[in-house]
Amino acid sequence: MAHPTTRMIKWLIALPLMVFALATSSSSCLSETGYKVFARTNTAIPADRDAMDKGQSHPAPHGDPSAPVFGVLALIVSCAAIGRFGAKKLKLSPVLGELAVGIIVGAVFYQFGGTTVTIIRHYDLIQHTVEKDLSEGKDWETTVRSSLAHAGLSEDVAERTARVLLTKDFSASLALARSIQLFASFGVVMLLFMVGLEVSLKELKAIGGSASAVALIGVGVTFILSCLTAFLLLPKASGLTPPLFCGAALCASSVGITARILRDMNSLEMIEAKTVLGAAVMDDVLGLIVLAVVTAVAATGAVEVGDLVWILAKTALFLGAVIIFGIRFLEKTVQFLAGLDLGKIKVLYPFALLMLMAWLADRIGLACVIGAFAAGVIIKEESFGGIDAGSGHDQSVESILAPIEELLAPIFFVLVGLQVDVTVLANVKVLLMGLLLTAVAVAGKLAASMGVRGGADRLIVGIGMLPRVEVALIVASMGKSFGVLDNALYSVIIIVVLLTVLMTPPLLKWSIARKQNMTPGEF
Repeated sequence: MAHPTTRMIKWLIALPLMVFALATSSSSCLSETGYKVFARTNTAIPADRDAMDKGQSHPAPHGDPSAPVFGVLALIVSCAAIGRFGAKKLKLSPVLGELAVGIIVGAVFYQFGGTTVTIIRHYDLIQHTVEKDLSEGKDWETTVRSSLAHAGLSEDVAERTARVLLTKDFSASLALARSIQLFASFGVVMLLFMVGLEVSLKELKAIGGSASAVALIGVGVTFILSCLTAFLLLPKASGLTPPLFCGAALCASSVGITARILRDMNSLEMIEAKTVLGAAVMDDVLGLIVLAVVTAVAATGAVEVGDLVWILAKTALFLGAVIIFGIRFLEKTVQFLAGLDLGKIKVLYPFALLMLMAWLADRIGLACVIGAFAAGVIIKEESFGGIDAGSGHDQSVESILAPIEELLAPIFFVLVGLQVDVTVLANVKVLLMGLLLTAVAVAGKLAASMGVRGGADRLIVGIGMLPRVEVALIVASMGKSFGVLDNALYSVIIIVVLLTVLMTPPLLKWSIARKQNMTPGEF
């Protein structure tokens, strides 16, 4: 039998080759889409203005115009499956596998000039160019050249982007990119909805002072330190918004990895495990409140103290109103709606509520993910009590909707990896900033252990709070879509995610073994 180290080396070599083969064999999906229906009907993008002015028409398309979307989704889901498989073999987080495979596929397609990947990677710039063309009404090529000249891109990247913008199939590729991003958006709101489902209001009330202190100190200290570090390292012209996004990305922990390690070591009954898992619930809530504030700041440009207070108050009022009135609304409507479709009530009602709350949050100036999280919080199994929901009556809402999240969330994580510019990672300044912010992120969570009470080992609790995954990637993705994070800063956050996820398992196992080998008076 092969040695475990030998098997790991084989998988490290084989997985990138498998992904590369899958990517190159499917390159036609992402480079030449043939999405003619959108190219003909999407008049917002004047990609073939001369032909339209001359009254020329394109031949009628054959086949389903949505087929390219199906092809790209097949590629993304397949890549996600390969990434998860590789991560499992290497005993890493599945999200890490999806992120890594997205980075590899994105690098391959981008270097080969894939139009859809280029659009996704530079979407904020391209969207700005489109809006500028609509407002000014100038020649399309003139608008493109003008936008790229003021974008601060390198000559090679600017020329690569210009080729995509000026291709005759640009409208088709843009429509395809938007379609894929829509599926990724479904994935992220489903992810936050499922996080909300795991948050129990009773548990929040029952969380002890120790876990609450760990969460409050961890989020607060990490946010302040990360913001301050990013502010000092970034050029002064960047302003305050990029440091705020760095702080929001790094302040919330993802303890799924910690929980798995504790379970594997049969240590879930340890007081440290209960403290970490209890703090994680509060950590999610606090992290999303911070996210709501910084995204509102990015959308409005408000950085004054009064504006920040109003944004924070608006977030608290929204979540408070949803929790207070939402539960009552849920209890009154679910029984009525069960009469419309009794067999599918546990699927249709939560999904409709999720979409409604995401839309409502956006309408009042908050991020859609905040509404999705709030929808998950107020959905309770007790509200469906007494309803004989057909064959699924014995299943919980979480177990019914989990497969949807498991299908859509990987699309989001692969797209996050797709947008990482690997050439930026070769920049020494980017790597150093990534290491510095990683050190700050670690220090902030170790400081959180100062809130531990009751004789628990502070080191185990601090290490257990180290990983950053879901919230960090969501904030990074949103920051890039807003145009707040450039490729370098986006890649810095990815570096922090990778390092914190990789360092936690060995450190946590060491700290638990350390405690088990110590006498009671030593900790």
